[in-house]
Amino acid sequence: MSRQSPLLVAALLMTLSALTTAVGNTLIRSLGDIGIHPFEIAFFRCAFGFLTVAPIVLWQERRWPRTTTVKTIAASGLCHYVSMLAFFTGVTLMPLNESAALGFATPLFATIGAALFLGETVRVRRWIAIVVGFAGVLIVLRPGAVPVSLGAALVILSTMTFAGVTVLVKMMSGTERTATVVFYQSLIVMLLTLPLALWHWTTPSLPSFLALAALGALSTLGWLCFTRAFALADASAILPLEFTRMPFVAILAYVFLGEVPDKWVWIGAAVIFGSTLYIAHREHAAHRRDQTQRLTEER
Repeated sequence: MSRQSPLLVAALLMTLSALTTAVGNTLIRSLGDIGIHPFEIAFFRCAFGFLTVAPIVLWQERRWPRTTTVKTIAASGLCHYVSMLAFFTGVTLMPLNESAALGFATPLFATIGAALFLGETVRVRRWIAIVVGFAGVLIVLRPGAVPVSLGAALVILSTMTFAGVTVLVKMMSGTERTATVVFYQSLIVMLLTLPLALWHWTTPSLPSFLALAALGALSTLGWLCFTRAFALADASAILPLEFTRMPFVAILAYVFLGEVPDKWVWIGAAVIFGSTLYIAHREHAAHRRDQTQRLTEER
């Protein structure tokens, strides 16, 4: 039972991360609809996020947090910066449900990244599952039947760069504390987005300011949950739980934006989900075989 506890905690953290992400995406779209530029939204998200996590980290550390992976944290911050700007802009240019469905492709890119940069073994069946997952992306986009929008292209770019973030976070999970990673990522992205925010500045009203503050706090909470989940379990085992974001987004988009996803969004999301779930299943089976083999050799 104790061996399963970390995986259970990681699963709960990933589900909470999916919920906070769904709420955050709804806030991004709503703020964009009232005229606040995505770059300004990104800055406030990072600024309030940093203000949320900084007191926690500084209180725990009693000093400026130290890190032994400066280059890796900087790289993850840069990838997060590109991913955030692309996603925030894309969300304001397309239906919320469609952007959520396309965002589910992140685990596919992350699996490829884990194979290339972490040395994780990805066998033929999982490569086939990855191809099937990308077929799900095509179902959502339906290129040829409908034009591929700029918003969709930006969201796909965001999924690719965010997959890079997940790989880099996994690389640091054994040496860096979760809060330290989030602290530096928030700081880096906040500083990088400030010039763009000033260029497109619109002074927010009080309700908008409160929504921006809520976005920052919720996003940081979700990222803390996400990062901690990676520290507790293998990426391929917990990433499928990100798909709980789809029903969360569907409900919020219908209630607050009046959007109803068409059948192709659901079908495409289901195909991507199925392929990622299969990848996680194969990874779990391989992990159990490796554990059994090690135990046998020790005996």
